[in-house]
Amino acid sequence: MMASEKPFIHALRTPLRNYIYDVNTNMFVDVDQSTYQYLKEAEQQGGNLPAVTDEHIEKNLGILRAQGFLSSKRAQEIRHIYSDLETYHLNENIAQMALQVTQQCNFRCAYCTYSASDFEFQREHSSKRMSMETALSAVDFFAERCGNQERPTIGFYGGEPLLEFPLIQRVTEYAEEKLYAKDLKFSVTTNASLLTVEIARFLSEHNFTVTISLDGSPETHDRSRRFASNGRGSFSVIRNNLEIVKKQCPEFKFAFNTVIDPRYPCESLHGLFSQDEFFREAQMTSSLIDDQFSVEKTVPGETFMQQSNRHEFKGYLAYRGVYDRKKASNVACEALSEIFHTFKSNMKPTVSLPDAVAPGGPCIPGQQRLFVSVDGGLYPCERVSETSPAMNIGNLRDGFDFEKVDRLLNIAQDTAEDCKNCWAFRHCTLCGKQSDNCGQLSADLRRSQCKDVRTQVEDLFRDYLWVREFGISENAFNEGGW
Repeated sequence: MMASEKPFIHALRTPLRNYIYDVNTNMFVDVDQSTYQYLKEAEQQGGNLPAVTDEHIEKNLGILRAQGFLSSKRAQEIRHIYSDLETYHLNENIAQMALQVTQQCNFRCAYCTYSASDFEFQREHSSKRMSMETALSAVDFFAERCGNQERPTIGFYGGEPLLEFPLIQRVTEYAEEKLYAKDLKFSVTTNASLLTVEIARFLSEHNFTVTISLDGSPETHDRSRRFASNGRGSFSVIRNNLEIVKKQCPEFKFAFNTVIDPRYPCESLHGLFSQDEFFREAQMTSSLIDDQFSVEKTVPGETFMQQSNRHEFKGYLAYRGVYDRKKASNVACEALSEIFHTFKSNMKPTVSLPDAVAPGGPCIPGQQRLFVSVDGGLYPCERVSETSPAMNIGNLRDGFDFEKVDRLLNIAQDTAEDCKNCWAFRHCTLCGKQSDNCGQLSADLRRSQCKDVRTQVEDLFRDYLWVREFGISENAFNEGGW
């Protein structure tokens, strides 16, 4: 092997084994200690391979190269593979549309980006609401552009969307008429404080996926999720509503979404979803606080990390079949299941990187989950700042601004040289949102987050490798989910 070659790799280890992640093939290679150390040191010194003096290492390197690993190829051009298909996907293949039916909410959650934003270009809660005319126009807009989707979805978003339940009813019925030939789905994310039997029956009858925000035990939940009118916690109201609804409307199905604040211990969170049968049986997802629009960043506390790691390990054991699944944390098990399924789709082997390609992260803005604001503005999804000119990609009246769409899709061109040489290239999570600096797209802001992304990707790599090392099969995740 030539000493000047720079294989595009990343060396990492678990407590059991040593690995080389090969970027070109998108595969992990199990190597021995001496080969691992050689390649690790080469990576730390800029990638150049030093002269090999050990015959054992030289032999292993030759075997790896013969198997297609250790290529030094990098992308020659940063260009998203869907760059020439934007028009098609946004004119004929939009999968979901989320309607912001109101900017008002009856909660003031401590971590909500709309409640207490330090980012001057992020909106706050307001009395703005979507008019019926705008809502029905949005359905027409969507119906004209989802033709190649068999199961299109319309979601309702806020604020708290159930504040506008009559609008939701009318839009749902109109959409069913407009898209009668489709297997149309609906979704809503709600705090459930306004949930009634009448509402639950309507949602059940009209094919809704209902996600309820609940952050854990009463103590944990009420710390952040409080009523705007009096500042009181909301857990008891939510649980009471759900118990009434489930008793009178047993067909009503829902899932929970939990926002985790890593600054606090998480034992009670895991306990609620593990020990309380009412919550344990429901499907759930979880995520850490999104602090993109906040000056104060949420750094995980030591106690949180210890408790979280302990429950995660029990989850591994439960999937392995050596620990009682009923005693394992639902939160941890669902997170592990997500790791497996995400990496299954992201770890498809390849021969090499294309000459023109973009790092992971950006999707076609608006294709997967087009967000329509109360006044008819179009945005890539509900996670971006809707007051940012950089994030606005059109409106219902004029349609899409395809120059802006292409700009966001190819946001990695701003940091092209950094991206071409980053081992986390394929698994990067940065999109246009992370480049949004008060309405302007900033390469420096994007670049400042690269180290954290690499850390997150390496952590996910280790979790994925642990799953493989434990001998946990795909069936274990498919059969064990809630």
